[in-house]
Amino acid sequence: VIGSYSEREDPLDVLVSDECSTLAGLPKNARVGSASIRRQAQLLSHRPDVKVVSIRGNVIARLAALERGDVDALILAAAGLERLSRSESSDSISLPYHRIDADDVLPGVGQGIIAAVCRKDDHKTLSLLNFVDNRTSRITAVAERAFLDVVDTMEHEWPGRPPCAAYMSRDDKGFYFRGVLLTPDGTKKVETSLRIPMKCSTSEAFGLGTKAGHELREKAGTSFFVGAG
Repeated sequence: VIGSYSEREDPLDVLVSDECSTLAGLPKNARVGSASIRRQAQLLSHRPDVKVVSIRGNVIARLAALERGDVDALILAAAGLERLSRSESSDSISLPYHRIDADDVLPGVGQGIIAAVCRKDDHKTLSLLNFVDNRTSRITAVAERAFLDVVDTMEHEWPGRPPCAAYMSRDDKGFYFRGVLLTPDGTKKVETSLRIPMKCSTSEAFGLGTKAGHELREKAGTSFFVGAG
């Protein structure tokens, strides 16, 4: 079972480039590296002219590909880069990176959160993990994961996980959830947003995420992925 959730680090994605700081500022037909179908679809939704290059490997390997000129820019998770910068490999990060607003590229489910798991019958460890559990992260992770569980059931309409994203943030009005579903080529997109009070329970957060997922499935309909590239 999940015994605790860490405080969420920066959930946003970043554009790694020494030439431009925004998606809009990318050169026409720029080559942008990302192995994430979520990032690829949202990028193409904003910039259909760019050439998406699927680059795999760890963060250091991807940064090396950018420095070699294999691509013009990379899209990576801010949390991953920041963790790397605090490690012994910090010298590997020599290129500037710029945060991408969630309105442009919605983060991945649970991005920036670390979950600690243990055996459900290990009551001593569970009590220790409960002591360091971050409630805000637990609420947001439960809602975002519930959303993903619903959207993932669309695999009979599209092979594999469809391009989707969910992000729950907190403000003075409570928790604010946003979800998006796209076709891989970014030409179609459906969105939803919901709110829930600050003092909500994890079961209420789960219900909100589930509701958001079903809302997007209903908006998408059965022909959403027909002809999608």
